[in-house]
Amino acid sequence: MENAENYEIDQDLRQSREYGLYMERIGWKSELIQHSGSKIQVFLKKLGPLGIVKIQRTRGVLPLEKIEKYLKDNGAMLCKIEPSVIKATSEQSLKSHGYKMSKWPLLGTKTLRVNLKPENEDIFNSLKKDSRYILRKIYNLKHETKINDFDGFYEIWKKSAKRKDLWIPGKKEYQALIDSFGEGCLCLNIDNSAGCLVLIHMNTAFYYYAGSTAEAVKNNLPYLVVWEAIKEAKKRGCTVWDFEGIYDSRFPNKGWMGFSHFKKSFGGQEIEFPGSWEKWRWPF
Repeated sequence: MENAENYEIDQDLRQSREYGLYMERIGWKSELIQHSGSKIQVFLKKLGPLGIVKIQRTRGVLPLEKIEKYLKDNGAMLCKIEPSVIKATSEQSLKSHGYKMSKWPLLGTKTLRVNLKPENEDIFNSLKKDSRYILRKIYNLKHETKINDFDGFYEIWKKSAKRKDLWIPGKKEYQALIDSFGEGCLCLNIDNSAGCLVLIHMNTAFYYYAGSTAEAVKNNLPYLVVWEAIKEAKKRGCTVWDFEGIYDSRFPNKGWMGFSHFKKSFGGQEIEFPGSWEKWRWPF
């Protein structure tokens, strides 16, 4: 078994300046709270005189006193905190400041990471048997692969969402994400019927959006999309691939089981997050 350090990441994309810029472009306010030489990014959405605050994927000790002042200054009625790691002392501190475990996390509470440091052949051999079989079967067939055809992927994604009866962001919000991350965006489409959008931050590739037509699924193209995107991310210097969420029995959602099985076929290590903590400040 590989050392867990191979799957560690320096910083989640939700704490990046690029993500802060994206949030600002879609109507949130992004601010930094400094604490013990480090900074955490905080997002505020104003609803008239009131506000909603979310703080996501922080790694260090949470400056809860400073956060409380920020909530008070901005009239926040709700604050949700979803840290990457949490210690028992921090959990007790959250409780003492009025936070409770939420039943509706905004982000996936469990993810899957693949170490991209080995050679491509070694990464391929670490995939599950069914994934290797499928890729060998379809790899040498004739396919058209496009890199960074963002409009083409969005059309695929829309069709996929309609087929599954799922909501996706509008084109304006989607474009705001691409503009904010710039060269940190990787988009890969195959045969104009399956694709994904990957966000790259600090040598980690985050599998952010994906979509495919029913015909593409039938032909197993999503497997080829992920494999080609993994290789492209590795070319761009990424050392970790993060699948951005899999099924977590602590917060059961049966709708996540199918795509979680798909993601797990690529191997990797499961990473569990502490969940979502929330505090309602009502009345003020």
